Amino acid sequence: MKPVAEACLRNQQPIADALAPWLQAAGQWLELGSGTGQHGVYIAERHPSVRWQLSDVADTLEGMRAWQQEAGLANLPEPIVLDAADAVPPAPVYDGVFTANTLHFVGWEIAQAIITYASGSLKSGGTFAVYGPFNDNGSYTSDGNISLDKWLKSRDASSGIKDEQAIVDRAANCGLMLMSATDMPANNRFIVFQKN
Repeated sequence: MKPVAEACLRNQQPIADALAPWLQAAGQWLELGSGTGQHGVYIAERHPSVRWQLSDVADTLEGMRAWQQEAGLANLPEPIVLDAADAVPPAPVYDGVFTANTLHFVGWEIAQAIITYASGSLKSGGTFAVYGPFNDNGSYTSDGNISLDKWLKSRDASSGIKDEQAIVDRAANCGLMLMSATDMPANNRFIVFQKN
């Protein structure tokens, strides 16, 4: 039975709309922290010329594979096990890297590792797109995000909503230039970087 993330069902269309202008024809994209794999299936169905690689830690593999196999899409290969905190980036082979709702679930050290891995995986001129909740200069942007942050910290004290500027600064240190930052539903943001 496929795992279903209700949040994916709610935000997959807004994310797909925000990502669409950045998807190149025949591009290769890596999704970090794919979770159930729902976002990847949704995007791959709508962009058949884009090869979308699902990835996440080992205990999510079965769920990702269930979504990938049922979809039966030629541009959605077998999911791979990838923990950005421990992995060494491959040669820069991807035109884009995408991650949704990951950075607030992990501590700052792992968040930095995700950004470093994304940069190392990207070709020159490649796109790194990030979706999720962020703080604004140390301040929460909604009551909902305050509640979310409290819940995150109750399960892992090192996790929590990151400050957007801290993410932008870390990305810049990894050779990723901020291209755009867009408000999304439910107090989320869609932030896009380009590798120099």
